[in-house]
Amino acid sequence: MRRRQFMALSASTLALPWVRRAFAGDETPIFYNATEKLDDASLPAKALRLALSKVDKPYVLQQSPVGYPTQSGLVNALATGGDVDICWVGVDRTVWDATLPVPFPIDGGLLGYRLFLINGERQIDFQSVRSIEALRRFIAIQGPGWGDIDILRNAGITVRTGLYKNLFRMTVGGRADFFPRAAFEAINEQKQRVSTAPNLAVEQNLILKYNFALMFFVSKKKPELQKDILKGLQTAHADGSYQAMFKTDQNVATALKEGNLEKRILIEIENPTLPRDVNAIDRRYWFSV
Repeated sequence: MRRRQFMALSASTLALPWVRRAFAGDETPIFYNATEKLDDASLPAKALRLALSKVDKPYVLQQSPVGYPTQSGLVNALATGGDVDICWVGVDRTVWDATLPVPFPIDGGLLGYRLFLINGERQIDFQSVRSIEALRRFIAIQGPGWGDIDILRNAGITVRTGLYKNLFRMTVGGRADFFPRAAFEAINEQKQRVSTAPNLAVEQNLILKYNFALMFFVSKKKPELQKDILKGLQTAHADGSYQAMFKTDQNVATALKEGNLEKRILIEIENPTLPRDVNAIDRRYWFSV
C-alpha cells in the first residue's frame, strides 16, 4: 500500500503549495518524510490536514532533512529518533510496536478490500474462482517490502515482487497472474496505466478481503502530537467532515461507483501481522461492503 508533502494550518496557507520557511516562535514543526508529497489530493494528505485543522495548535509540517525511500527505513528512523515525526503506512505489528500509533483507519479499512489488476484477456481464467483454494493456483505480484506479501503468503498464495513502476507491465506480460490493489487504488490505476500496459484490466468478479488499514504513526518522542491527531480525526468523524472528505475523495468515489464491490464474490483471509489492538478500534470508523 502507504505519502505526502504539507503546509501550515491557516486556510490561506493550506491552499498554497508548500514553501520551506523559518518557523515563528510559537509554531510547532512536524517533520514528515521528504520523499512524500502533502500538497496533493491524496486521502492521507487530506485526512492529516483535516485532523490538524480540528485542534487549536500551531502545527506546521516540514520536510525531513533526510528522505526515506523504503517503509522499513522510514519506520526505523521514526522509532530511533531520526529527523522524522510522522508517517502513514499499512498497519502491522512492527510499526505498531516501534511507534505511537494513531488508532483510526484513515481509509476506513478499504486498504484490505483488494481488487485484482490482470491481463484482461485472461478474465476467463478467473471466472471459476470461488475460494482461496482456487485462488492459490494463481501468482500474485507486489512491491518489495510491502506488508501485503506476508498476508498473501500466509494464505498460501505465491507472491513475486518487482519495482512499483514495473508491476503493471509485469502483470500483463505474464510475470504474475494478478496484482492485488486496494479498492480505492485499482480502478484509477488501471485507467492511468493501460496506455503503457496494454490489456491491463480490473478483474470483474472477485474481491479479496483481509483486515488491514492505513494509519498515522508518530514518534514516541511526540505523544502530544499522537493525541492531537487522534482527537482531530475523532472530532472530524463526529461532526461529519471526515465522512464527507472520505466519500468525495476521487479514488474512493470511483471505487464505490465503479467497483461493484457489494456484488463481487468475497474471499476472506487472515492477516497474521495485525496487532490485536486494532480490533479494539471503534467499528464506526470502519468501512463495510
